[in-house]
Amino acid sequence: MRFARRLAKRTPLELELRTVETADALHGVLAPRGWTNARVEAWLDWAETATTDDGPPTRDGLLAGGPERFAAAVTQQAAALGAFDRKPDGSAFQAELQTILSLGLAAFGSGRPLDGGAEIPVIGTPAFTLAVRRLIAQTEGRSQAVRAAAFVGERLQAVADAVRRCEGDPAACADPAGNPALARAALAARAAGAGDDAISDAIALGRAGDAPDPVWLDLPPVPGLVAAAAPAQLGVEQATAGWRTGALTLARDLETARRLRDAMAGPRAALDVRALAGDAEDLAQAVRIVGLALKTLAAGAGAVPAMTLAGVAEHLMSQGLAYGSPDGREAARVLWAGAVEAARDLDAATPDLPSLTVLALDDAELALRLGGPGLGASPLPALTTLAETADGAVIRVLPAAVLDGLTALGADLDAARVHALGHGTLEDAPGVGHAELQHCGFTQYEIEAAEGQLPFAATLSEVFAPGVIGVGFVADVLGASAEAATGGSFDTLAFAGFTRADVRAAGRYALGSGDLTDCPGLDEAARAVFAAPDLTARLAMAAAVEAAGALPSVIDLALPFSATPAEALTAQDAAVRAGVGAFRIRREAAPANFALTLPEPEAPKAPRVEPTVTERVVEKIVEVEVERSRRKLPDRRKGYIQKAAVGGHKVYLHTGEYDDGELGEIFIDMHKEGAAFRSLMNNFAVSISIGLQYGVPLDEFVDAFVFTRFEPAGPVTGNDSVKSATSILDYVFRELGVSYLGRDDLANADPGELNADGLGRGKADNDAAPLVAHEIEPQPASRFISKGFARGAAPDNLVFLPFGGRKGEIHGELLQRAAGVCPACGDLAVIGGVCGACGSQGD
Repeated sequence: MRFARRLAKRTPLELELRTVETADALHGVLAPRGWTNARVEAWLDWAETATTDDGPPTRDGLLAGGPERFAAAVTQQAAALGAFDRKPDGSAFQAELQTILSLGLAAFGSGRPLDGGAEIPVIGTPAFTLAVRRLIAQTEGRSQAVRAAAFVGERLQAVADAVRRCEGDPAACADPAGNPALARAALAARAAGAGDDAISDAIALGRAGDAPDPVWLDLPPVPGLVAAAAPAQLGVEQATAGWRTGALTLARDLETARRLRDAMAGPRAALDVRALAGDAEDLAQAVRIVGLALKTLAAGAGAVPAMTLAGVAEHLMSQGLAYGSPDGREAARVLWAGAVEAARDLDAATPDLPSLTVLALDDAELALRLGGPGLGASPLPALTTLAETADGAVIRVLPAAVLDGLTALGADLDAARVHALGHGTLEDAPGVGHAELQHCGFTQYEIEAAEGQLPFAATLSEVFAPGVIGVGFVADVLGASAEAATGGSFDTLAFAGFTRADVRAAGRYALGSGDLTDCPGLDEAARAVFAAPDLTARLAMAAAVEAAGALPSVIDLALPFSATPAEALTAQDAAVRAGVGAFRIRREAAPANFALTLPEPEAPKAPRVEPTVTERVVEKIVEVEVERSRRKLPDRRKGYIQKAAVGGHKVYLHTGEYDDGELGEIFIDMHKEGAAFRSLMNNFAVSISIGLQYGVPLDEFVDAFVFTRFEPAGPVTGNDSVKSATSILDYVFRELGVSYLGRDDLANADPGELNADGLGRGKADNDAAPLVAHEIEPQPASRFISKGFARGAAPDNLVFLPFGGRKGEIHGELLQRAAGVCPACGDLAVIGGVCGACGSQGD
């Protein structure tokens, strides 16, 4: 009990009511003051499993009652195993364990079984070769399967979207033959590996207005492999296997490999020494309390309990000792030796329980619940960290260990804080301050959004990314293209005209250096305390931990993603020379925006064949890709005007053509519509005209806008080809498709009602009886050629002979009647012995 009181006195516990969001609701939770939300939530997740036999967990008490329930359950199990001679011993153990957990000084977890089975594979044997091949296949197969599943899911989403976004007949929208966008999406999904059954399901979901759920492949982690190898046996094969998987642990002998495998698979705990390192007896007592709880859990699971220390590197820094210095290694060895000795004493007092193994473990979950210290022999994770203020704001701060170390070295805390963290604002930053940003068009909104990202960014380029300040602002105000703004490598500040020197200076002012190794006011020895240790220093620290009597630590030989197998072999050789008991090569994951720059594939070259020498004329067509320019319409141009009514609303369609008859512009006028709708249609027509003049094919617009559905819609009058439309745009592009592209499939009138000239009969003709073939007479050309446009260039005796209908349709007996030349006027207009031009009779 006295130990619990000393802990509570050394680490005062101030509680506050925190509102934490879980999967089902918001909950009020009592938590220690100063803990981040992430840390509290990690404890709550653990508390869900800390149940007793009395019923389900509740959210009453500190951290939802997790520490209290866990301490009670473990004490009950330990008493059942005969761990206490007297009942007061059990009560004291429960109180001390609950205090340790409530203060956040220890965290419990579980290991993960490793591959290898009952026998540890040894390098040089067939078993090792097979085990490594299986590990590589599992690791790379899992990685590729996750990526492939996500890719297939995106393609199936596109299939459903192609159906949902289609406007028109639902059956046609769900038919790849009638929906080109669906056909392209379905082919892309099949190419990505989706089965036709999955594509069919996506089409059905899209037709129902739904979409496939995002594909999430929840594969279990690949179990690591522990293997034994003599140092002389290690070579390229082992280094390459570690480089490819990051899950191959190599131990120096078979016994070490067995102990590591068993320790990594059983229950585990981490003990934070930062509040205990000043008193050797309190540290030993904490090891005995946490160790007994671990041994109790392991006895019930038939496993090996494992304990590691946390915060050793932080303790060294707070004392002003460099991690890589001899004094730092000796101080760490003393801490680990005290923990090993306390564990041995506990094993001697509880011989019926599994022996406690002390070693340097790495467990991200345990580190989070302890507040983020380095576990095992790891150095300080970072010189800066994130903290939450009382009102929930996130800021960057220096960890307590760094502040204590600066104090121990007599450094200026304020100067060091500004040097490492910066000022946290751009208001007076050199080169890229508020005034310079506003001069370039940035408003207070964009500046505040950027400054809100300062605690989370490493560079100003990240702070001013288009995703932060808005793609619309970058495109509309700064003038960048939407494609460039959405690219992952777009530099907003560089595009706005700021120089690299200005950005670098402003970044140093706002973000600081994130480092203290170049801080003014610190001498060389003091800077070494805050320097990131290299591989040699980490290997030397691992050797010091092992010298304290702990199980050899598994040292992670961290490599960047760009490292090669040769560099992995170099790191492996360094670990062998340092004499570490076990190590694991781990390469960083690829950056999120990593992409290879691949050239376009060249067309295969045909085999060379000796040509036959003959005299011939060769025409060579050379296609040169040039920047697309706007093709201007002639100032005086032809076209036509089509009057119609869609659902009772009058629409006037004006077209303008190039000299070759290709469509170059349209105008859409609405009769008696609101000003907003009329303006919208007018400007829409202007945008279509600009697209046509820049070379966008008309059929692209037709495919995009037919079947669009909105009011006004319904029957169409005044147009001989289109008799109904689902919207104004549907009508307009049906008419253009029929008239300019020959898309008779878009005409929904009875073919028998169409005139041979395609101009429509007009109101008077609509009431007349339909014409038969022998009644159709030649028509004067003035009906089809504007007299004003021709300016008299067309002769008055020019007539139109209605021989053919639309698309080459021939009208009955007119096919059999050939026109002859008139001897009086010379016109090709004699039909049935009468000249249609001058009226004279002749053969």
